[in-house]
Amino acid sequence: MERPQLPEKINNTIFRYGSRWNTGVQLGKYFSLWIHRTSIYVAVLTVFSLLLLPACVHGRGGNDPHPGVADIREEFLAAVNRARSVNQVCGTTHFGPSPPVSWSAHLALAAYLHSTDMVLKNIFSHTGSDGSSAGQRISLQGYPWRAYGENIAVGNQTVSSVVRGWLGSEGHCRNLMNPAFTEIGAGYAVGPFGANPAARFWTLDLADRQESR
Repeated sequence: MERPQLPEKINNTIFRYGSRWNTGVQLGKYFSLWIHRTSIYVAVLTVFSLLLLPACVHGRGGNDPHPGVADIREEFLAAVNRARSVNQVCGTTHFGPSPPVSWSAHLALAAYLHSTDMVLKNIFSHTGSDGSSAGQRISLQGYPWRAYGENIAVGNQTVSSVVRGWLGSEGHCRNLMNPAFTEIGAGYAVGPFGANPAARFWTLDLADRQESR
């Protein structure tokens, strides 16, 4: 679960987390043209629907449409599972290897929207500008969680550096290694922070899904 705490600074990086119808031949020509154009429209819509469908099935996997998610999805999932695959020391707590997690488009969207909110509202907090908690934001995306956690950070430019930074912070490390979490989603947004006009604001949401009854 998210834990209120002061931000930690590591290597200058902060973590928290128309026409008329005519008759005869002309009518036939217009009708043929209409059929042709309609066929093209149907074909285009079919292809478009097929491209979107994978992103909607159960909210898992799929093609994440947002640039602050799509360009990091595979790398982020691999980095987190790589960290979970070995022993880690989170502060004073020793963790053995934890089971790998899978990607959730619902969690990724919740994370991305929170990063965007932090940029637009010039905040750096687990509490959204509307007063929402991470759990409320995750629920809003249709994810039925029974446990969740959230990491945020700002200033890192790469996936590897932000995950490495979280592993060096006890609370964030505990979230990464928590064996109770089975799915993750992450996203970032770019905005000014300190002297950096294009800093990345990162959010990682981790959760376990309630069993359907």
